[in-house]
Amino acid sequence: MANKKVGKRSQAANDFLEPKPPINVVATDVGTGRAFNNGAGSVTFELPAGSPPATSYTVTASTGQSQSGSSSPIVVGGLSTGSTPTFTVTATNSSGTSASSSASNAITVTTVPATPGAPTASTTTGSQNDTVSWSAPATGGKAITGYTWYSSDGKSGTTASTSVSVAQEANTAQTYTVKATNANGDSGVSPSSNSVTTPPFFPPFFPYFPFFPFFPFFPPFFPYFPFFPFFPPFFPFFPFFPFFPPFFPFFPFFPFFPPFFPYFPFFPFFPPFFPYFPFFPFFPPFFPSFTPAPVSPPPSGGCQCTANYCWRCPCGNCCC
Repeated sequence: MANKKVGKRSQAANDFLEPKPPINVVATDVGTGRAFNNGAGSVTFELPAGSPPATSYTVTASTGQSQSGSSSPIVVGGLSTGSTPTFTVTATNSSGTSASSSASNAITVTTVPATPGAPTASTTTGSQNDTVSWSAPATGGKAITGYTWYSSDGKSGTTASTSVSVAQEANTAQTYTVKATNANGDSGVSPSSNSVTTPPFFPPFFPYFPFFPFFPFFPPFFPYFPFFPFFPPFFPFFPFFPFFPPFFPFFPFFPFFPPFFPYFPFFPFFPPFFPYFPFFPFFPPFFPSFTPAPVSPPPSGGCQCTANYCWRCPCGNCCC
């Protein structure tokens, strides 16, 4: 570079000299919204006092990328995620280009996360949930804070983990995509997963007919009859089938007969809903007949009873 002259007569000559090298070069990482492996650094600088003016500046990264501009700051893009470049600056006018400035500070380049790979979708027979999982991508230099998943049928959601269970309608097919998020923004959306069809759903206590009068009811909360259906006492809608009380859990095998009525078969006294099946009264059948025995009028001087279980009363009559 030619020496700069001092004095009024030399001013015109000075106007034809190139600028001096820029000073105070400072670099800052630009991570927000930058795609993975397309990071950027913002570089500020200034010309020293007494330098001829510049019409443009060029900032060059130590990793090879460069960018020109007319003023400070200048952003240099195309930087690899995780790289640590420094930067130098040159100033240019019509007379030429200055020497390079001193190198700036080094920065660590950050970006949004890398685009995740295609998720894997699966389902399980008897479940209406699809299980979707994926591998965590490169973070972009800042921790991944969450993922957003999308179903081809329009559903979507967020999660902090790398898998999710998605409730779906039976007999429907769908694929899934996912994207990752960090403090700099969202990654690209992944390719689609495999297609998965959600199977039909069968309730765990099926069949269950609480109001159907001609079908057995199997409640899950009576575990005392593991080998035969239980017929609860509060369903008096079974007129063609015997009733088995629930409060005798000592006879798990059909048929059930309470221990204090040893006469086969037994049907409790209180369910009068079995008109087509023999009913045995509550009282055991070996009690004496309740029909009064015929008694002859007592003749004078004695009682003439006709039944061997009659006796003489104080009044003189026969009592049976």
